[in-house]
Amino acid sequence: MKVDLPIQLPKKYVKWSLIASFLIFVCGILAIILPLTFSFAIAVFLGLVVLVGGMAHAVFAFQTRSIGGFLGHMLLFALYELAAICLLANPLLSIFSLALMLAVFLLLEGILEFALYIRIRRFGHSFWVLIDGVGTLILGILIVSQWPPTSVEIIGTLIGISLILTALSRVFLSLAARALIPARTSGDT
Repeated sequence: MKVDLPIQLPKKYVKWSLIASFLIFVCGILAIILPLTFSFAIAVFLGLVVLVGGMAHAVFAFQTRSIGGFLGHMLLFALYELAAICLLANPLLSIFSLALMLAVFLLLEGILEFALYIRIRRFGHSFWVLIDGVGTLILGILIVSQWPPTSVEIIGTLIGISLILTALSRVFLSLAARALIPARTSGDT
């Protein structure tokens, strides 16, 4: 049984959700149009994030050495920096290892989307979350079944499809939420 319960959701959140959905959709289209570039960009971005994370561990190690854990943080710093070097030294090669991590990510995302659907299934338009979850699970299974990937371009394409599914489900949920927001009357402040 589907119900549309009145919810107190400010219009600005719905607006920002729609804007974010649009940006996610555009990224999905770009990932499909330019899969190799998108895959390369993901590898470089992750390399930079890991590099900065390692530096943060080094800074934290020196700032907190009086309370202990200095060696642990320095070991984490070394691990992060080694991983960053591997990712940044040859981003195209690192795409293959990232593909496996992406498969795990998509499988977990699909499972969580399905759990979210179970939680909100009584609300109208929750079906779109289920569609997103099933589609994401299928993409994760596709990556695992074709491991190692025959082409690095497949990663960008599958990420693009996942982003488009996510964007569409969020658009439909946002539009449904917007329809539930009561219209303001002239007497409202």
